[in-house]
Amino acid sequence: MENNLASHGRWTGKQFVVLAGIWFAFLISFITRLSWATIMPSAIDSLHFTVQQGSNYLTAFYIGYAITVLPGGMLADKFGYKKLLLVAVLGNLVVMGAMVFMQGYWDGLVLRFVLGLVSGPDLSACLGIITEWFDGKKRATATGIFNTCTSFGLTVINLYAPSVMVHYGWRAALGVTALFPLAALIFAWFALKGTPPFPQQFGVKESDGKVETESSMQRLRKAINNRSVWMLAITGLFATGAKWGVTNWANLFMVKNLKFSLVTAGSAMAIFGITSVISMVVAGWISDHSKWSRHVWAAIFMAIFTPTIIGFALTPHGNTALLYFWTGAMGVGAFMFSTITNNLSVEVAPADQRGTVSGFINVFNQVGSFLAPILLGQILASSGSYVASYLIISVFPIIAVVALLFVRESDAQKNE
Repeated sequence: MENNLASHGRWTGKQFVVLAGIWFAFLISFITRLSWATIMPSAIDSLHFTVQQGSNYLTAFYIGYAITVLPGGMLADKFGYKKLLLVAVLGNLVVMGAMVFMQGYWDGLVLRFVLGLVSGPDLSACLGIITEWFDGKKRATATGIFNTCTSFGLTVINLYAPSVMVHYGWRAALGVTALFPLAALIFAWFALKGTPPFPQQFGVKESDGKVETESSMQRLRKAINNRSVWMLAITGLFATGAKWGVTNWANLFMVKNLKFSLVTAGSAMAIFGITSVISMVVAGWISDHSKWSRHVWAAIFMAIFTPTIIGFALTPHGNTALLYFWTGAMGVGAFMFSTITNNLSVEVAPADQRGTVSGFINVFNQVGSFLAPILLGQILASSGSYVASYLIISVFPIIAVVALLFVRESDAQKNE
């Protein structure tokens, strides 16, 4: 009866628990990766680091993360999504606990790199678990709700870390942060217990009925021999790059170019966060309740991004109302599509290759996220114009929209 409800009609109580489990687990990944940026001003003074050395800690995480995103997805296909997610959370717990006792530059840098390494499988594992517990009519909504943890992570760490740091120091702030993966590990362990209605397949059923188990490299070769996978990779490179490029630069642009106060810029980014969370859930609901293909909706949502970047870049100096409007609109443009593209990254894949495919696509997402801020900096250095930098990067979502038009979900997956 439980499995039947999981396939048709309303959500089951177990589905809510599972979604809460992976939401909390992935939230932890964002809290731990953002922890250094939050405590860095205090920590670098205490440890006598330069600003550049402190910034290297941020880079170290993303290098480690990029290295294990694809292998992590392949391992998730081989050993199971639940196991890899729990390993990632356990790794976060161990590394964050160790960082409390770091003494010098190199041991902390290595720990940040290792934190990236152990976090690599988390997204692929979470998306795979969603496919095991939610059918095609609920999957995008579940993915949309799941995606909200990315925006929420920034809010959570800023609620406690500065206060703890002021009263007890940066090591205490890291210690409190280490409690989050401990809580997530315990909760996810119990939340993900049980047999899912659409369990992961570890083999491919041949036409003669024989089930063949493929090696990780065979799955990888098959995964990348797929036009839709490559189109989603290109989409991630340009769209995700634009998303994090404009997001990371937004405060700087508002303060340095538009001459708004730090408080006003912070308020605008709060609106950005709220609209991004709402839009991701709405996108999933629309996709699940529409007869249109997911890639069409993803293209529509992504097409919103370009005009919002332009509107934000051309905000008149001193016009707070327009600043709030365009920043909120940009939150929709930057995040609404990600619900569907994350969903597509597992739906275009055969059932035994979902971790591999999502990991492969996520590599391009990470490359875009790393390169876009650098590109913005280079454009600013050569042109001297923040506005020109934003207008150039506003072209990126258009390239991603074109790539999305060549994505095709299989009939079997559409009718799942």
